[in-house]
Amino acid sequence: MSNKKKNNHELTVISRYLGLMTSKYIVFALLIITYYPMNIIPGYILLAGIVFPVALKFATDNDDNRKNDDDITKLTLYPTAKKYRFSSTKYRCESYNFILMIILLFVWQLTLNKNNVFSYPKNIIPSFILIIYILSRFLGNIIFKIKLHYDFMNMNI
Repeated sequence: MSNKKKNNHELTVISRYLGLMTSKYIVFALLIITYYPMNIIPGYILLAGIVFPVALKFATDNDDNRKNDDDITKLTLYPTAKKYRFSSTKYRCESYNFILMIILLFVWQLTLNKNNVFSYPKNIIPSFILIIYILSRFLGNIIFKIKLHYDFMNMNI
């Protein structure tokens, strides 16, 4: 792969990761905001969002420790410089966490009582958070890709 393709791939992976992290923090904020006035949030969603990526990261092999022939660089001019490469383990852990959080929000939506007319605002919260979670991931991905590309081209990194 050429350097341009490697750089574009690296920027794409980083922007996806930043989009995932942004959407995760937005959902945490929404869950905490809904918990304070309504006391209806199931704690397993917050717990899964915090603990699952950390546990999965420790359970998987660390890709950064494996070295391929392509990743070994011979730095003759700058011996103290290190080659930067984004960890794909972080991205995989957060993407699995994204899927788990979607499933848990969907389960929360299914467990609510839909017979009572007066509980409609409470019943719409999980679907509202789910929609915001998915949209913020994809919009964050696009925004960070544009921002990183702009910063990379203008040497603002």
